[in-house]
This record gives sequence, C-alpha cells and structure tokens, in this order.
Amino acid sequence: MIEKEKSNKKEEKTGWDKEKTDLKKDLKEVESEEKGGNKVTQDVKGDSSSSEEVEITKEVIIEQLEELRRRIIVPVVAFIIVFLGTIPFSKKIMDIFLGQFKDIISEFIFTKPFESFWVHVKISAYVSAIVSIPLLIWQMWLFVSPALYPRERKIAKFIILSSSLLFILGSSFCFFLVLPASLKFLINTFSSEKIKALISISEFLSFALKFSLLFGFAFQTPLIVLALVKTGILDINTVSRARPYIIVLAFVVSAIVTPTPDALTQTLLAIPLIILWELGVLISKII
Repeated sequence: MIEKEKSNKKEEKTGWDKEKTDLKKDLKEVESEEKGGNKVTQDVKGDSSSSEEVEITKEVIIEQLEELRRRIIVPVVAFIIVFLGTIPFSKKIMDIFLGQFKDIISEFIFTKPFESFWVHVKISAYVSAIVSIPLLIWQMWLFVSPALYPRERKIAKFIILSSSLLFILGSSFCFFLVLPASLKFLINTFSSEKIKALISISEFLSFALKFSLLFGFAFQTPLIVLALVKTGILDINTVSRARPYIIVLAFVVSAIVTPTPDALTQTLLAIPLIILWELGVLISKII
C-alpha cells in the first residue's frame, strides 16, 4: 500500500511538472509573439521616419540650391554692372595700366583691326573680375559658414583672408617690380640700331596678366606648408631639415617660371619664395 501511495505521488509530481513546463512554453511563445509584434511596429515606425527624413532632405537640398543660386547671382550682376560701367573709361584705365612701363616701352602697336578694341574690352573685364571675385568669395562664405563649427569658421576666415592678402602681394610684387626689371633687361639687352622693340598691346597684356597670376599663386607657399604639416603629410621636423633642398628648388622654379633668363629676375622670385617657405614653417610651429 505504501509503495502504491509513493508511486501515485510520483505520478502526481510528474504531472504537475509537465503542466509547469507546458505553461512555461506557452508563456515563452506569447512573449516571443509580443516581441515580434513590437519589432514589426518598430520597423514600421522606422520606415515611416526614414521616409520623412528623405522628404526633409530633399526639401533642404532644394532650399540650399536656391540660396546658392541667389548667392551666385550677386557677384554675376556686379561683374556685369562694373563691366558696362568701365567700358567708356577703358582707354583711361589702359593709360594708367601702361603708365607703369612708359620709361621702358615708349609705345605699343596693334597688328589687327580689332586687336585694340578687344584689348580695351579685356581690360574692362579684368577690372570687373577684380571687383566681383572678392564679392563672390564673400557670398560663398555667407553660404557655407552657417554649417561650420566655431573652430572651423576661424580656420576658414584665416585661410580666406591670408590667401587673398598673399595673392594681392604676389601680383603687386610682380607688376611693380619683376615685370619692369624683366622688360628693361630684355629690351636693353637684345635691341640695337637695326632691331627695334615693337610690342603688341594684346601680347603685352596677356604677358603681364599671366605672370602676375603666377606670382600670386606662388605667394600661397605659407598656406601650402601649413596645410601639409597640419594634415600630417609632412612632419615639422622634416620640413625644417629640408631647408637646403628648398633653396635649390626655389631657384629652379624661378628659372622656369620667370620670363627672362637673367639672374636678377630669377632672384626676385626665388628670395620671396624662400622667405615665404620659412614663414610657413614658422606659422606651422606656432599654430
């Protein structure tokens, strides 16, 4: 009898255990179904939010493009207004431009009927570009600056201001010092009683503009050095040790770029390049 009671109790326990395990399985299934439903709702919400983000992004892009168009229109209109306003005074502007070289070249010539006309149009276009390019840079700054962090704004301001100043210094250095010295050397050295210098006005204008731009870009050397150091492309110690090679490279570049083969003109470019390289190294150490 006792053994039968024990066996009955065991059977009851095993029955309760089976019911418990079945209940646990049912609870797990219910929980998994609930989680799956939550995942589905979350996925649906995620899909709806992502679709909203896509719509917002498209609207923002359209607004940014419209703002960019407005920013570009301002310097373009300024260029047209200045160009039309300087056309009647192009002859006076040309006289001022050529007055820098009156002691070297007494007169210029033109060999084609429309050459002188197009030169006056070009000089008006150059003046308009000088006025409108800073305005274009300013408008681009107003367009980009709201998206920058305060530190990035400071860096961008420094780059824009210093690059503009260096470009103006380089172009002015070429126009007022290098070009007169180069022309004086070329005309006085290679002219004679039977060989006279008859310089075309269009050729001279292109010549002066090309080398003024070259010197303007060459004067960006400090910013180039700073960028190479700050981006990790070059180490500051490596840049400092490369001084002898930079001196040689400066004279090689000046010999290729300058319009005359004389040592004076090459030196007038090589020395500023070396000084600007040293300035870039100094700024890289400070900043």
